Amino acid sequence: MMNSYSMTQLAASVSKAMGIEAPEFSAASIPSVDSLVQNRLGGKADRVLIYNPDCIGHWFWQKYTEMFLPVEKHVQLAVPVATVMPSVTPVCFGTMYTGAMPAVHGIRQYAKPVIKIDSLFDAAARAGKKVALVAVADSSMAKIFAERPIDYYILPYDADVTAKTAELLKEDNYDLIVAYNQEYDDMIHTYTPECPEAMAAAQHHIDAFDVLATAAEESWKEHNGLIVWASDHGNHLDWDGHGNHGEYREDDINVIHFYGAVSAK
Repeated sequence: MMNSYSMTQLAASVSKAMGIEAPEFSAASIPSVDSLVQNRLGGKADRVLIYNPDCIGHWFWQKYTEMFLPVEKHVQLAVPVATVMPSVTPVCFGTMYTGAMPAVHGIRQYAKPVIKIDSLFDAAARAGKKVALVAVADSSMAKIFAERPIDYYILPYDADVTAKTAELLKEDNYDLIVAYNQEYDDMIHTYTPECPEAMAAAQHHIDAFDVLATAAEESWKEHNGLIVWASDHGNHLDWDGHGNHGEYREDDINVIHFYGAVSAK
């Protein structure tokens, strides 16, 4: 069974939390996220951190739940989400940040063109918010949302992204920071979804989120903040003995997103 909430709803959920208009083509926000922000933050977050670990599926969280304790200590809400088809990185992130289906945002296969329609990055900048995108060089996130009026930090690999994001959080000059990591996706394609290398990579993503969420909590003492863990798609063990994704199957489509509200002290 596919999850009931859609990847099209994240952009509106974050926009509503920030008190800004959602991207032009986005679907409606997720009611439980709206309630979290209302009940814990009085209806608005003036700081947002979104951490995007590539390829962590719902099944992985269900099977290795205890691994996620460092994530869950920072959040209050877990949201089961269904991504879009084909369940590959640029298609899914295109939908995540525009709120639109692939036929609307224009990426319908594994390709990395710059998306031209309205996105969360555009909406936040239009509302006067200062935005940073921190991503691995040549990744989908480094390319498909280029040419926006935001600050880009494009770095060699995950550890560099995490370190720069922690630095930006400490400086506290941005209203919205998006950070993208990709090691787990790399490892499942090279090996298998549950091999030692892939398990270590997943742990690295969990540890990175813990570091960044802690940095946010320490830096946002005078702000109401929202911390989000949002993966793009899941994966499965393919016929050739390697991990893969892109199919309409639960292992690929279903992901789990986490939201944590951080109230001003």
